[in-house]
Amino acid sequence: MNTIARAAAGAAAVAAILAAAAPAAAAPTSSNQVSWGPLSSPGKGARAVGTIHAAGEDYAVIPAAAQLTVSGTVTDRIRAGSVCGWAVFNIATVNTAGNRVNWTRHPVRTCAYRTPKRFSFTYHRVYQVELKVCAGARTKEPSIQCTAGNPAWTDLYTSPH
Repeated sequence: MNTIARAAAGAAAVAAILAAAAPAAAAPTSSNQVSWGPLSSPGKGARAVGTIHAAGEDYAVIPAAAQLTVSGTVTDRIRAGSVCGWAVFNIATVNTAGNRVNWTRHPVRTCAYRTPKRFSFTYHRVYQVELKVCAGARTKEPSIQCTAGNPAWTDLYTSPH
């Protein structure tokens, strides 16, 4: 290897070391918006569509979006008054220390046949968002059949870390 090639390789190595040693606070933050859906329940009894807006994605500090807003509509497509359309979200948030993930379930329900219900909610330090759309009984919470693993949850957002 000649002297010029060695000098270039050494400069590249020094640049890589300096980039790795840069403070985490200097990492850039970003913001993005992603559309999801339309997603339907098995049997097409309910339908959901919407967007996710992630802001403050600073992965060098905590591998999560600082603020994440989910918005959209859910529609009941079954005429029977005893059946409702559900959009059930699983939201994984990271604690402020960045060493623990907590899961929260956020259900949205409408029992108004073919009348879309608008929703919007915001969580902080979000690592992942999953969605399951189902048609179920007019109850306070979604049924175990709705929230069980078959069919699988749809991953809407995962923090790239």
